[in-house]
Amino acid sequence: MSLYDSSLLFFALAAIGITITGISKSGFAGGSGVVAVPLLATIMPIHHAVILVLPLLIIMDIKTIQYFRKSVAWGDVLKVIPAAIIGIIIGSFMLGAIDPNALQLWFGLLCILFASWQKLAPLLGKMKGGAYLWGCISGITSTLIHSGAPPFNIYMIARGLPKQTWLAIAGVFFFVMNCLKIIPYYLIGDWSLSLLWTSVIFIPFALFGTYLGKIMQGKISEKTFMQLCRAFLALSGALLIYKGLV
Repeated sequence: MSLYDSSLLFFALAAIGITITGISKSGFAGGSGVVAVPLLATIMPIHHAVILVLPLLIIMDIKTIQYFRKSVAWGDVLKVIPAAIIGIIIGSFMLGAIDPNALQLWFGLLCILFASWQKLAPLLGKMKGGAYLWGCISGITSTLIHSGAPPFNIYMIARGLPKQTWLAIAGVFFFVMNCLKIIPYYLIGDWSLSLLWTSVIFIPFALFGTYLGKIMQGKISEKTFMQLCRAFLALSGALLIYKGLV
């Protein structure tokens, strides 16, 4: 077991962050999925937090796909996944070569800008090659700090799809990305049995969060869903900025 297991603060932060991430995954297209890593990174190395959370993200993605599999728009999935794969490759080479704080700071500012300027995100999402641009950026940021949702949601906000279709696309998209990320994380040599066993402890929170997210999304309107996604985009940005400055 990990040394972190004996810390009540660690357990509380992990439980809260993973539950919120689960809600975000199945309820708001991962818009606040970045919460878990910044919370954990306050008390453990960020690369340990990233690896600890990855198996739980995959479980959340599987549950999200189960909930919304009938609503998957495969045309949209096939547009963004190839670009995301390129982004994962780029992000893999950047691991250890870029200052994570600088990345978090600048990307956090970008998230808040897009969330607060309502006309800008749809415009950029609809720009020529938007699926490839934001898919690639999502692959990069997801590989580095598990924050692939904000750029992905910039593209999805522009698409204006029904919420269950949006959630279904997000589930498949992030499941593929998170599975592929196992390769670079394994190659950099930070995997450990203690971290994997620690991940197992939090599986109930991952499942509970995704269940709550499914219930919550069924009780809100399309308009409210879009507003919440923008709010979560801003929250993600604020957390990234905070982590980038500390």
